[in-house]
Amino acid sequence: MTLMLHSPYIEYGTNIKDVKIEGEVNTNKAGQYQIHYTYQHQNVVREVEVLDNQQIVMNLNGDQNTYVKQGQPYIESGCHVIDQDDGDLTKEVQIKGEVDTSKIGDYEIIYTVENKNHIICAKKRIVHVVGEKDFIPNTKGIPVLMYHYVYTKNDLPKQLNTNYIEDTKLEEQLKYLKQENYYFPSYQELSAYIHGKIDLPQKSVILTFDDGQKGFLEYGIPLLEKYQIPATSFLISSKDGDKTILRYASEYISFQSHSYDMHKGGGTIGHGGIISALNTEQITEDLLKAQKIVQNSEAFAYPYGDVTSQAQVAIKKANILCAFTTQYGKVKKGDDPTKLKRVRVLGDGSLQSYMNIL
Repeated sequence: MTLMLHSPYIEYGTNIKDVKIEGEVNTNKAGQYQIHYTYQHQNVVREVEVLDNQQIVMNLNGDQNTYVKQGQPYIESGCHVIDQDDGDLTKEVQIKGEVDTSKIGDYEIIYTVENKNHIICAKKRIVHVVGEKDFIPNTKGIPVLMYHYVYTKNDLPKQLNTNYIEDTKLEEQLKYLKQENYYFPSYQELSAYIHGKIDLPQKSVILTFDDGQKGFLEYGIPLLEKYQIPATSFLISSKDGDKTILRYASEYISFQSHSYDMHKGGGTIGHGGIISALNTEQITEDLLKAQKIVQNSEAFAYPYGDVTSQAQVAIKKANILCAFTTQYGKVKKGDDPTKLKRVRVLGDGSLQSYMNIL
C-alpha cells in the first residue's frame, strides 16, 4: 500500500477475525512501514509506504472541522484532488461516513482517491453536531475577505499600493484567526446559509485572493499551510491557469474562476471591464471554458467587480453557486448569490482595523 503524507491509514485487516496484528503506520512522516498479521503458523506482512512528494494533493472544501447545528442538514462540501501526472481526480473520490444531525456528537467523513499507479490519498473531516444551546449562530453576515497581492521585503513590487499586503502582516492576520478559533465555511455551506437552510457559526469567515498573483502563490500559500487555513485563489485561467494549478496545488487552496479571458478593459460601466460589452452567451462560454481548467463551478469573482443582468443570467447557466463582486459588505441570508459582496482587506491596515471588519 502506498499512501500520501497525512492520509489516514485504514486498517483493512484480514479474512480471519482472530488474527494478531502488530505494527504502526505514522502517516505524518514519510517512510516504509510494516504491519504483521499472525494466525497460528501463518504470517503475512503488509508493506506500507508513505510518500511526501506532492504527487497527489487533496484539499477539503471548507473547514476540516465542520460544525452543524443539531436538527439542521449536514451540507457535504466535498473536496478537490490534483495529481501531478493524472491531473484532476476529483470525480474519482469516494466519500464514506454518515452524519446524524438529530444526535449531538462527532462524526467522521473519509475522502479517498487512488491514482493509476495505485497511490492512495485520503483526508478525514470531523463533523461536530452541536446542540442549539451551545451553537452560537452568525447574525451579522459572513465576511468574505478580498485580498489581492502578497509581497516580502526581499521582493518589493514596482508600485506599492493598498492591494499589496506584506507577508508579515498577512501572517499576523492568519495567526489572529487561528487563535480566535474562526470557522471557514465552504461555498456549499455559504450557499445553504444564503438560502436559509442552515446557520453558520458566529465566527465564520472566507478568505479569497484575486488574480493568482505570483507573490500570493509564492509567499501567501505557505502561510496558509502553516496556519492550516483554507482559502480561495481566483484565477484568470487563460494565463497558464492549468500550469499554475499543478505547480501550486495545496491542501489549503481551492482554485476558483476569475473568468477565462474577461479580466480586461473594453466595457462601459463600473470599472470598465469587458464583461459589460458581452452578451449572455459570450459570458457563459467564457465561464464554462474557465471551469474546464479550474475543474469546478463553486465560486466566481467578477473581473473588476463589474456586474450586468446578462452576466447574472450566465452565472445561473454555468451553475455557479456563489458569484462575488467588489462591492463592500458581508454576505447575509436572502442575498442574491449572483452578486455577493466582499470585504476588501487593505494592505496598509492595522490589525485592529482587520479585527473590526470581521
